[in-house]
Amino acid sequence: METTMNPDKRTMVLPALLLAGLLWAAVSPASEGRRLERLFGLGPVDTFTLESETLGRDFHIYVRLPRDYAESDCDWPVVYMLDGGILFPMLAPLHLMMEIDELAPPAVLVGISYGGLGYAKGNMRSTDYTAPAPEPEYYGGADDYQRFLAEELVPRIDAGYRVDHERSLVLGQSLGGQFTLYTALTRPGLFGAYLSINPALHRNLDYFLDLEPAARTAATPLMITRSSEEDARLSAPLDRWLQDWRSGGSSALALTVRPLEGQHHASSGPAAYLEAIRWWTTGWTETCRSGE
Repeated sequence: METTMNPDKRTMVLPALLLAGLLWAAVSPASEGRRLERLFGLGPVDTFTLESETLGRDFHIYVRLPRDYAESDCDWPVVYMLDGGILFPMLAPLHLMMEIDELAPPAVLVGISYGGLGYAKGNMRSTDYTAPAPEPEYYGGADDYQRFLAEELVPRIDAGYRVDHERSLVLGQSLGGQFTLYTALTRPGLFGAYLSINPALHRNLDYFLDLEPAARTAATPLMITRSSEEDARLSAPLDRWLQDWRSGGSSALALTVRPLEGQHHASSGPAAYLEAIRWWTTGWTETCRSGE
């Protein structure tokens, strides 16, 4: 089973693993929640394990609440993060800093984690996030993962937290970016908006070129961010898909493509998130606000 991380990406993987290890220590039984509270940039955070009947596997869910969540009856915007074991501890504190600078509204943040890095530790991203491909055979689980989100996770969040699902954003990076692109095309109503960070289409480009978007009543908001330092093995397939999509004249997507100068494939999440939050919230007339 492949992941999109290779030995050349060690500079990104090491700090990500340190963050993941710090978060694990914070939520271990011995901590009784005290250590997580000390990482105040992450919280307040709820955690739970979701046993998926659809996929037959467990997921570790992290939910960061706005600072004034308990004092307000507001329905908050909500952001869903694929690869939450890495992206949640990276982006949740960033979102807090963006709130302070009034670059982002307070929102409920949901990290969806496998609990480990690599297939041997139960990380099935190469199956869950991908459309079918001629090779490798373990691609093609995106429809089942959509069902897990639609029938299990999203209803759990909607029932347990005050969120405004019409103002929902889902984000994914690399193969996760393939998933958010695929879902925007095939199941557009699952979320309100979609962020695809450096989508990896190198193994199943032909599938995407032939894919007919599902019917919809309005264009689906999709942002694709592209790192300028992306390897040609990944940038060329995206170039081809974008050229084909634009020439086709489809109105299914309200597509925004944002270049990220000086950024690389795996480490561009924070830069992409900053751009996406600005894009996602443009034109909002009212939001919930947290106090200082």
